[in-house]
Amino acid sequence: MGKRFGILRRKKTETEATLDLGYEKSYQIETPEGCGVRIGKLHGVGKRNKQQDAFGISDLKDEVIESKGILVILADGMGGLAAGEKASMATVISCLNYFETHDMDEETPARFVDMAENANREVKEVLGADSGSSGSTLAAVLVKGQNVFWASVGDSRIFHCRDGVLTQVSRDHNYAAQLREMAEAGEVDAQEALRDPQRNALTSYIGISSLEKIDYNEEALEAESGDRILLLSDGVYNSVTKEELTESMELPLGKAMMHIGMQVEEKRKKNQDNYTAVVLEIV
Repeated sequence: MGKRFGILRRKKTETEATLDLGYEKSYQIETPEGCGVRIGKLHGVGKRNKQQDAFGISDLKDEVIESKGILVILADGMGGLAAGEKASMATVISCLNYFETHDMDEETPARFVDMAENANREVKEVLGADSGSSGSTLAAVLVKGQNVFWASVGDSRIFHCRDGVLTQVSRDHNYAAQLREMAEAGEVDAQEALRDPQRNALTSYIGISSLEKIDYNEEALEAESGDRILLLSDGVYNSVTKEELTESMELPLGKAMMHIGMQVEEKRKKNQDNYTAVVLEIV
């Protein structure tokens, strides 16, 4: 198991990483020189009083990218405003800490599992009395050269887009996914499964008492120039259809991020959730 690091104490070198808990709607593009990746970011509070989504990007210095690659973390807090915000922030910081202090070259999938388990322990410590009733999703993507590794816990989603085809690579850890599997096996009625009021309840998340479900790819996804990897909170994919996301991915990256944001806002959902999207474009 990996060494544990203090959640709220970030070393000086860690300040080079990006941690965004912004409350305003924003679109940003970063193109670190020589790293082969463009990064698009969309972050909005929606109709909520506070922002419980958080995302982080590892240090973009040349030497770090060359030796370790680029790590992107997206976390969506749950369980009440204050606790949810605390859980998502702690999840992001824990994963960035882990990335800085561990060699990710060796057995990357196993490292991702260890990173998630380490975050789960640290988030429970940070939540204290709220542990068990609060937590956060986790979507993590590591790009090194043309190799892409990913891991997820909860229902924030990771997609791969190539040649106009958008494919979800992560699996949702919620009761809806469990009900769907049961319906396919004939164990429950399909229509009843669709109406179940607990469909959105998470079956795995960072901060849970025992983290048993971690989704990840054992073999690297070999990216090609023009590929895009999307990390989305449910505030995006519950408001924008897969077809609309695919339409956005046909645009240059900056316009694509703006287009996703416009699509979310144009739905004018009364209870629009916080929404966050981070898109990595392989160049």
